[in-house]
Amino acid sequence: MSQTMAAGGSAHTELWNPKTYDALRRQLIPSFDLLYDSAVAAVAMSVGPTPRVLDLGAGTGLLSAALRERLPEADLVLQDRSEQMLAQARQRFAADDQVSVRIADHLDELPAGPFDAVVSALSIHHLTHEQKQDLFVRIRKILRPGGIFLNVEQLLAPSEALEKMYDRQHEAHVHAAGTPPEEWAAGRERMKHDIPIDVDTQLGWLREAGFGTVDCLAKDWRFATYAGWNEA
Repeated sequence: MSQTMAAGGSAHTELWNPKTYDALRRQLIPSFDLLYDSAVAAVAMSVGPTPRVLDLGAGTGLLSAALRERLPEADLVLQDRSEQMLAQARQRFAADDQVSVRIADHLDELPAGPFDAVVSALSIHHLTHEQKQDLFVRIRKILRPGGIFLNVEQLLAPSEALEKMYDRQHEAHVHAAGTPPEEWAAGRERMKHDIPIDVDTQLGWLREAGFGTVDCLAKDWRFATYAGWNEA
């Protein structure tokens, strides 16, 4: 959830404090465990015991750390444009020689494949819709046959009325979780940079990119985990 960038890949602005990033996840993201557990399970069931995994917008390595627990022999490549976030990731994986980091954003050329899995969490919604579609095409090209693209993502509702309900539900979770008011205000400010879109549209883009099977694996109002499998 760390690709803190303006759409189009313009100059980077650090919108998150890397040192407090992880602690705020469950306060700001409803059903955090459901979303991340679904992501890890889908990847683990789709790859072998020693997969090569690329984490796009990896930030502090939160999703990669969850994958590491389930796939202890995985080769993990963490990519993010934020040096500050990746510094936290390096500390997290300091004793792990099967983890490498790469400073780049979603608009840069992806690392050479093939990968068994490409994952991302709460990052791709910062891109324009055209950039999202292009990224999906490029991701599929670096996946092995049978490989999985897995995205934990923030969504836009399919209607304005439902979007208001999404927002009310999100805010209710934030308050129930005891989030400090200043943190929620900062979260609201960060959301002004987001360019989300509904999950059905994104699944359609995955099909257009050549993914043979796509599915939404978990969803809680504004947030979802979805995946596409490269069956080419």
